Amino acid sequence: MENTLPILPRLGEKIRLCRGEACYDSSLVGCIKGVSLLAASPVKEGLRIDFLEGEPLEVRMFSGKDILSFPTRVMHVSILPVHYLHLAYPSETRVQPLRHFPWVRVRLPATVHAGGKMEPVLMVDLSEEGGKLDTPLDIGREGERIGLSFDIEADELRKELNLEARIEHVRKGREMLEYGVSFLGASREDRLWLKCLVCRRIAEGHLI
Repeated sequence: MENTLPILPRLGEKIRLCRGEACYDSSLVGCIKGVSLLAASPVKEGLRIDFLEGEPLEVRMFSGKDILSFPTRVMHVSILPVHYLHLAYPSETRVQPLRHFPWVRVRLPATVHAGGKMEPVLMVDLSEEGGKLDTPLDIGREGERIGLSFDIEADELRKELNLEARIEHVRKGREMLEYGVSFLGASREDRLWLKCLVCRRIAEGHLI
């Protein structure tokens, strides 16, 4: 859905600056209505990310239960008195409502524990409530319970999740079997880690 009157972030609000698949954390530090937005120059692992004048970007942010995004370009790169970017003022904002438990695309190596065996799988979709696994192996039938472990990384922190899951469906593809699973009894901490990863993937543009 597109809104011809831009819905813009408030000053100091966190935003994401995206060039293709690469997205960087920033914040809005100023606004000249109808002319430009001023965004802090992103820093990753202690190094400032360089942008070129005229470079096209996409700005993404959350607003309540919606994802807001709009195309822009770098009008000017400033280094005084601080490093910031002048971004072209948008003419419209795209608004995408979020489902209660949104799904995102991932590529997470995971391990299934079933029948006394451990089998490697690839998690390709994820939400707070469940996931989709790809594997050439038979890991169970619909309704069966399995153990599922995988690592989540967020802001240079890593957490291994060990979850109980139920197989909701099994579908056969050309080369892989697809297993849809729901998570059972995940702890509050585990759910927070899942939500953190889902939100980051949404901000990076990987919403399904």
